[in-house]
Amino acid sequence: MIDIKLGILKGYTSIYNQYILSCKDLGIKYEVIDILSDNWINKIKSSSCDGFLCGPPCEFQEWKTIYDERLYILNKVLNRQIYPSFNELYIYENKRMMSYWLEVHGFPHPETYIICKKSDYINFLKSNRAYPLIFKTNVGSASSGVKIIRNKQSAKKYTNEIFGIFNPHLALGHLNFIQGKKFLFPSFGSIQKHYLIIQKFEDIKWEWRIIKIGDSYFGHQKLLKGNFASGSRLVGWQNPPEELLLLVKDICETGNFKSMAVDIFETEDGRFLVNELQSIFGSYDDVQMYINGRPGRYIYIDEEFHFEEGFFNNFRSYLLRVRHFVDIISTGKEKSHENRINKA
Repeated sequence: MIDIKLGILKGYTSIYNQYILSCKDLGIKYEVIDILSDNWINKIKSSSCDGFLCGPPCEFQEWKTIYDERLYILNKVLNRQIYPSFNELYIYENKRMMSYWLEVHGFPHPETYIICKKSDYINFLKSNRAYPLIFKTNVGSASSGVKIIRNKQSAKKYTNEIFGIFNPHLALGHLNFIQGKKFLFPSFGSIQKHYLIIQKFEDIKWEWRIIKIGDSYFGHQKLLKGNFASGSRLVGWQNPPEELLLLVKDICETGNFKSMAVDIFETEDGRFLVNELQSIFGSYDDVQMYINGRPGRYIYIDEEFHFEEGFFNNFRSYLLRVRHFVDIISTGKEKSHENRINKA
């Protein structure tokens, strides 16, 4: 058996604990490294780990940017393997990048506008737009930072908030409010400035969450609560359409994504539109799919999806991630060993 040791990156969130539990369950050696420490580079350089397990934050833009910068150094400069991959983690909780990526590769998604200049936004408002529109922040999970703008008057209020009255230095930003246990409170730490993400409003029946981790596929419905499916925690255990499984397969193969949840709108007129790409996602159950009441997953074999019954989403699906990463590292070590033998 090939000897493997994994590094677990400790950051802003408690995600790393799920990696620890998964490594212990699988009997994999591990080392926890605080990627936010002032000497994190020396810790990485001196580490004997074969690869590093990552869990970026989604609460604040600055947190996400700092984490992305350090992953760039770790993966692209120091050439150390990470899981999930850098490209999918860079898109994670980065709705601007996700929109560009989906458009470049031609995957169906809601019509989206990324506006970075005040003059462009003023021209946008002058055009004949169909309301309502959806305004989104760049980061924010479970529909946080998502607003429905129902008329031009409401949209105009964003002009000076986001872009400043006379100069960008005077932009106070748009203040979002977060739902607490009993009341809303202002999220000063996530004030939005200097950009707007605007989407065409779509009438949807529900949202499908299709998950691919390694060779495992899962799918279920995210039902609506009010106007939103994200964050509703209302689940429909329906067999996902094969069309969506194939769409997610294509997305992950195109991006070489290792771990991905793709949230897909099913509109009232029968279209499927990609709403989110999330390499790290909420998973509060040991099951992410039931088919006729049976828990399990799909595996793609001989150009067909085959159902396999069982519980595969232990430790919020992090066990699957660790298994997949171990397989990737093991395959790489075996090939390296074979190449050395062939050269000898």
